[in-house]
Amino acid sequence: MTDSYSQTAKGKGEFAAKPGTLSIGLKTLLGMVGNKATIADLKIKLPNVPAEKLTAAIDRLVSDGYIQRIAAAPAPKAVGDDDLDFTRFISRPVKEPTISQKRNAEATMAGVRPSKKAGFHVSIVNRPPKRIAPNAGGDKYTILIIDADDANGLVMARALLLAKFDTRAAGKREEIIGELNKKPPADVIAMDIALPDVGGLELLGQLREHPSYKATPILVTTATKERDDVVGALAFGATGYMSKPFKPEELLESVRAVLGL
Repeated sequence: MTDSYSQTAKGKGEFAAKPGTLSIGLKTLLGMVGNKATIADLKIKLPNVPAEKLTAAIDRLVSDGYIQRIAAAPAPKAVGDDDLDFTRFISRPVKEPTISQKRNAEATMAGVRPSKKAGFHVSIVNRPPKRIAPNAGGDKYTILIIDADDANGLVMARALLLAKFDTRAAGKREEIIGELNKKPPADVIAMDIALPDVGGLELLGQLREHPSYKATPILVTTATKERDDVVGALAFGATGYMSKPFKPEELLESVRAVLGL
């Protein structure tokens, strides 16, 4: 970016003075600088003035204290792979949900109904207004299953694969980090909050703080079904909540809903 210039207090006083001490040419240039102008701006306003002459005049106004140089702001630092490594996020303390988030979670509970087979089921999910495109392009979606129960994870994966979804799975801390660091990121995360070496709600909060997963649909699939558990998960950013055991078709219905399908 190009440096810009602005009038100083002395310059404003000189511009207001009549006649002032500066020549007509320099005073006109001083007025064109105003609160902010770049060399490019001034060249447009003074197309017939040679560039070297304009630069010399600007330098004189700066040296005499009539205008000041404003350094261009540095370009924002690009986010690198090291900054997005989930190892950095999983070790961070998680921010507690705000009062607003807790209230929204409580309000969502109005859509929670008991199910004969699956306990509490959040029937109101954050369904997007339009279909979410797959992160990998094309028309194939990838679902990441985070579950320490291998048998349950296999049942979920089988149902999703039969429905033409791709799946990935993780259950332990290092596996979870490895899967979350893969590119492109999963399109939906179906996660238990009862994990052996990772706090489930904390992980949910960390996902919502990560640039790659801020908006990723996250379905909590867990055996815990108390009202406070549901509210806590929703407050930390869950898109939906299903309590085990649930039918495969219920899982597929929820996955399709959060993808806008």
